[in-house]
Amino acid sequence: MSLLQMSFSGAVLIIVIAAIRAVTINKLPKKTFIILWGIVLFRLLIPYTVPSVFSVYTLLSPTTPVDIKTENTGTYAQTPINTILPPVEAPTYEQTGESPQLLIDHASPVSTGLIIWLAGMTLCAAFFTISYLHWRLEFQTSLPVQNNYVNQWLETHLRKRPVSVRQSDKILTPLTYGIFRPVILMPKKTNWENTEQLEYVLLHEYVHICRYDSAVKLISALAVCVHWFNPLVWVMYVLFQRDIELACDESVVHRFGETSKSTYAHMLIDMEARKSGFMPLCNSFSKNAIEERIIAIMKIKKTSVIAILVAVILIAGVTTAFATTAADKKAEIKKTENNNTNFSDEEVSQLLALQFDGYEDMSVSEYQKKVWEMTDTKEYLDLLERFSQDTALYEKKDSDEVANFLFYTLEPLTAEKWQTREFGGACRTNYTGASDNASLEYWITLAIQNADTLTVGEYNNTRICIMNELNAMLQDKTAEQLQTEAVMQKMLHAEKEVLKTQWSSEKLKVDVDYVYTPLYEYTTQNSVKQEAQQEQEKREYPNGTKEDYRSLLTLKTPDYQKMSVADFNMALLDWANEDHERMERINIDTAYHDFSVDLTSDELAFVTVSVMFSGMENGAYVRSNYTGKPEVDPSYGQYLPEKSKQQNGQSAWCDLYYQFSYHIADKKAIIVEDRDNCISGMMTEIQDFWNAAALEDLLNMTKEDITKALDEIAIQYSNDKITIAISEDQISFECMDELNIEREGYKASVIDIGALNIGDGASEDGKVLKIGVINTDALKIRGEASEDAEICSLLMETQAVVILSEKNGFYHVIVPNDEGDIEGWVKKEYVDVNGWVGEEYVNID
Repeated sequence: MSLLQMSFSGAVLIIVIAAIRAVTINKLPKKTFIILWGIVLFRLLIPYTVPSVFSVYTLLSPTTPVDIKTENTGTYAQTPINTILPPVEAPTYEQTGESPQLLIDHASPVSTGLIIWLAGMTLCAAFFTISYLHWRLEFQTSLPVQNNYVNQWLETHLRKRPVSVRQSDKILTPLTYGIFRPVILMPKKTNWENTEQLEYVLLHEYVHICRYDSAVKLISALAVCVHWFNPLVWVMYVLFQRDIELACDESVVHRFGETSKSTYAHMLIDMEARKSGFMPLCNSFSKNAIEERIIAIMKIKKTSVIAILVAVILIAGVTTAFATTAADKKAEIKKTENNNTNFSDEEVSQLLALQFDGYEDMSVSEYQKKVWEMTDTKEYLDLLERFSQDTALYEKKDSDEVANFLFYTLEPLTAEKWQTREFGGACRTNYTGASDNASLEYWITLAIQNADTLTVGEYNNTRICIMNELNAMLQDKTAEQLQTEAVMQKMLHAEKEVLKTQWSSEKLKVDVDYVYTPLYEYTTQNSVKQEAQQEQEKREYPNGTKEDYRSLLTLKTPDYQKMSVADFNMALLDWANEDHERMERINIDTAYHDFSVDLTSDELAFVTVSVMFSGMENGAYVRSNYTGKPEVDPSYGQYLPEKSKQQNGQSAWCDLYYQFSYHIADKKAIIVEDRDNCISGMMTEIQDFWNAAALEDLLNMTKEDITKALDEIAIQYSNDKITIAISEDQISFECMDELNIEREGYKASVIDIGALNIGDGASEDGKVLKIGVINTDALKIRGEASEDAEICSLLMETQAVVILSEKNGFYHVIVPNDEGDIEGWVKKEYVDVNGWVGEEYVNID
């Protein structure tokens, strides 16, 4: 479904819902309209269509059929080629009279319309982003509210997401912002003694938080950015914001009772709520269509069964009639009539007859000659032209076997300009915390140099392998690399040259062009946590059934733990190949620790440890076979529970997400029991470390401290058969301390060493000295600049040193010490130099 089709369909929905809203706004539950606007957002943002005979578009669409092949069958189902939605432009085709040829132009230059749309979307997104960031900066100056009533209210309204109440002189009306750590922001001039008004306001904002309205507003703003050219989408945005407030008002009145309507409405008027500028992604208790809100409040009644029933019917009716696409009635009738389609079974067989036995081993010239001889009739040419002009079949060329053969083998090798062909493709990363993911659009040019020696299989394999290597290359890069365009351009250029050299020969010349778009606005710490939380909120498959687990547990033989990892992995792979979805259901159960089947402790350990890690290893093994690249070490991440403390509406907290990978030297040389003990033992040790650590101690630690502690645990459980490594760039350690918990003094050696304060005794005659830090553990300090000199002392990693001079690859250093400074010589390669400091700027606490 194209963007214009989505926008048109969404516009029709908006008109219908706006009309329904005008008539029934005070007669139906307000949640009805929130659901209806959600359907509009789905239609505007998700290019997925659901055909329905009850759709209004079915009545308005013509009945001319075009054939779409049903996957993995030899029959075709007819669907209309045109609807009242803007049609998708099909590729153009040509035919010469000299020989059987299929001509398709794959060139797709960037149109002026696309450039205008991208420019508009960018400006619109910038407008929303700048507005939001402006207010977030303003809100950073807010202060926590110190009020007994508010503190008590927070204690009775605890949620998994910590909620805080703050105050600011930048606003005139209460509002809520933030998704994962929502904040209720109150005006500085709030009357804190008026507890009745406070109760209404806080509950109103609390309803916003419970319903994730900040996230909903973000999605609606996204729809506006994508469809900025459609004025009805802007109308939807305005009405949606109003209905969010009306739904919250209704919820508040229902909780306090209908007798509260008058008081609540007067409170709205008395507050004289006025927005302090444009705050697009905040939920504001404001004078947004205040008259409409007050009228709606006064007309709120207890929701009746009839009203709920009408709302359900209305939502179902609008969705079925206006959110679906046309279905051809004739097509459904013809599907029940054998061989009564435009592409009969015989015609499909004629096309597949060109897929000769052993055709991939034939030379290109042999294959061409055989195809041209066989199709040298007007009827055959007409049939091939009909196939090649099937737009729906072309769109399925990467997923359907017949379409793949037609558009990647038959057409390129038998067209008029068969010597040189260009194949396009694209791939992108999947960082949910990024405002825009990295993408790589590429074009592979294959120029046949010798059709007599190049085989059809070699031709196809070259294209497939280059596409796989480009896709794998993008996915292998770190977030830091993906964000730096200069780095990626250099790597892509090198990859391009490697591919050209690797795949070009005297038979086939290869070239690759590409356009790279970098990863934008992504930070590892915030996004790792966000990705983990978002992953927990969705399930792609239902829970595993008793039958699923019964079949899996057949692998839990009495001696399975003594099996080699290689043998057990192969047994698991054979089991998974029997039913892919069965394995996925169990994988999701394990990821969420959400089992609908009762399992014993041994069975649970088997599923969550042995099966999970063998499944990860099998995934890496399959990907390696598919891409032809070395097997990647499996990795696994875990989000540990937040450690927090709250007092008087303020809080202190720390949370940790870590990821580790492991390498097995030889899967045949290690048994399942030893692997499981190493990995599960390390995870248990990390969990115990986190549980035992006091919040006060964690607040004193840095990400480097946490990484070092986890590294030590990983090393402890590694051996010559399995090596476990902590991924430092995938550790997210975050802390906040509003309680100002008293901490131990930081050692100078673990803070910014460039600004380290050194006492007067560490300097000679006020000279400017160099400051360094030891970068290895247990470094020896010697009396002279020689490895054979006497050892004076032992220095530990991160210990600060003052560098006096250098000689023979050694630094002459002074190490500040409470019991007396240590002076000696250390090797230069073990000292990180950070900066210079003068005696007049230093003192010691």
